[in-house]
Amino acid sequence: MLSNRQLVQVIYDRYCKPRLKQIEDPVGSQEDILRRILKRAKGTVFGKQHGFADIDSLRSFQSKVPVTTYEYMQPFVSRVMGGEENILFPDKTMIMLVTSGTTGSPKLYPFSEYRVKEIIFGAFETTGFYIMHTGNYDVMEGKRLSFPAPPSLGQRIGQYEVAFYSGALTVAPIPAELQKLVEGREDRRVPPREIDKILDWDKKFYLTARHAVAADIRSTGGVTSNVVSLLRKISTQYLDRLLADPELDAKTKARLRDVSTAGEINLQELWPNFRVVSSSGVSVTPFRRIIRKLVGDVDIWDYYLATEGELGGQVFPDKGMIPNIARVFFEFITDDKEDAEPIPLSDVKLRTPYRVLITTFGGFYRYDIGDLVEFTDTKTPVFTVISRKKSLVSLAGERLSEEIILRAIELVCEHQGISFVDFALLPEITEDVIRYRIFIEFTQPPDDLEDFTSKVDALLANMNIHYAAQRQANVLHLPVIIPVQPGGFEVLLQKMDKVIGQTKVPRRLTPELSQMIPILKV
Repeated sequence: MLSNRQLVQVIYDRYCKPRLKQIEDPVGSQEDILRRILKRAKGTVFGKQHGFADIDSLRSFQSKVPVTTYEYMQPFVSRVMGGEENILFPDKTMIMLVTSGTTGSPKLYPFSEYRVKEIIFGAFETTGFYIMHTGNYDVMEGKRLSFPAPPSLGQRIGQYEVAFYSGALTVAPIPAELQKLVEGREDRRVPPREIDKILDWDKKFYLTARHAVAADIRSTGGVTSNVVSLLRKISTQYLDRLLADPELDAKTKARLRDVSTAGEINLQELWPNFRVVSSSGVSVTPFRRIIRKLVGDVDIWDYYLATEGELGGQVFPDKGMIPNIARVFFEFITDDKEDAEPIPLSDVKLRTPYRVLITTFGGFYRYDIGDLVEFTDTKTPVFTVISRKKSLVSLAGERLSEEIILRAIELVCEHQGISFVDFALLPEITEDVIRYRIFIEFTQPPDDLEDFTSKVDALLANMNIHYAAQRQANVLHLPVIIPVQPGGFEVLLQKMDKVIGQTKVPRRLTPELSQMIPILKV
């Protein structure tokens, strides 16, 4: 059996180096991936209806296939649900994925066997990139803390189970080529896979924690808000329960006593070999300070993962997310121009907000995923997600993005030496006032909430000229910041019946949702 160092080298040579060549030639890589996707799908129902066999250029592709939405795709998805094959992709449907419904009603997507292989190969590549570019081979010596959604939600549509993205991957078979590389190796993940199936929030959190405190955890990853929530619970809520648990061994209990003070577990002492957090699902911006406070100065590698596809991720320590040009064909639409034509990756400009269209092997063709991105580099393409399009708010034409609001809150918190977990907005529009009500879950509230609010307001004006103009004209009033009780957003998600492992705080609240949030009395 290969040593860990040998295994990583094989993965890097076999899978990562070809990706690096593709990154060096993004234009050629995008032309190649579009050609391959169309060739593979030309015999499908969607491919035949849209003339894939006759497409010989990007212009031809754009003329034959309109920009699509879920509503456009739904008739094809419905046929797959009914048991038909070769509708959107030529391979077998494995399961039906359901979105979390963060920006609207949940949607169902057929999940293909081919895409499962893509994701697993991609996971091996990301491991190879991280370890080879950081030298942290010792990550492979310990355990990885995992907290996915259940592999099944206990529902069926026709012959297919329904699951969230992260849950479906926990039972996906490893391709034979990769299986040979890892054969005979111990499963590095914690907790055991049977815990993945648990739907009960509290039970799953605690059982995961019980296994984690007894293990040499060196990495973790998943939906960032869930990962942070788990780490905080282990640190601050479970010590007494763990020490009284008859299922936990005496050695681990003694260790917990050694690394605990005032009823809290010091995770940096408990897991001294912790090295990296893989972030995905939500913006990592508000969580960086909390992660490092909990587990130390670890690496945080950011990934752009969605139910619709694996759209990008970090390859190098000193760069941001690179589009997944080897598996996804991208187009971009300038967001502030109503009649803008979609452009390829080769034509994007720096610091311009773009809507993202994707074409994939998974059955999405020129699909508008509803996200806004900006490029920070175009030579080696590097982009950042600004926000979900539907999470843009514009009470008076100011078009505030999630990223701007996150950045403003983060900067004020940083200046005042505090941190926060998450935030949500409730627009308030009456005859007398137009303003934002911003619900923020702080790890500790600011000493002077009025001062904190005025500083956030000033930063929003500094970062968005439209907001500044509307504030100066007194069209927009000073926002109101409402501190949320610790764990308050978790309470909201539970009341919304959101399934664990695939939960994101809705950025834009309704009055009904806002009333479900427990408020901190300041």
